[in-house]
Amino acid sequence: MRLERLLKLQLLYCLLGILFNLISWFMLSQGTKALTPTDPGAGIIVMSVYGLFLISGKMRKRSLYRILMGLSVAIFIYGGLIKHIIGLNQSPEVYYSLVSGLVAIGINLFGLVLNSLAALEKFT
Repeated sequence: MRLERLLKLQLLYCLLGILFNLISWFMLSQGTKALTPTDPGAGIIVMSVYGLFLISGKMRKRSLYRILMGLSVAIFIYGGLIKHIIGLNQSPEVYYSLVSGLVAIGINLFGLVLNSLAALEKFT
C-alpha cells in the first residue's frame, strides 16, 4: 500500500473515532446514556493526539511515524479493542446498546489494522 493511501485511511479512522465520541458526548449532554463507558472527552483528546501523530507520516519521517504507530497499536489494542470486548461480555448494561459497542470495536479494529501496517512498514 502506498503511504499516501495509508495516511488517508488513518485520517478516516481518526475522524470516525472523533465523530463517535462527539455523538457520545452529545447524547450525554441530552441526558441519555453514552454510546460506550469511555469518557467521550478523553476519547476526543486521544484521537486528536493520534491525528497529530499522522503528521510524521505526511512529512515522511518514517522512523518517527513507525514508532508513533507502534505506540498507537499498544494503546488502542487495549483501550479500544480489548477493553470493549471485555466490557460487552462482562457489563453490557454500561453500553448504550450492543450495536454501539460493536461499532466501537469495529472502528478500533479498523485502526489497529492500519496502525499495524504502518508500524511494520508495510507501505511504499
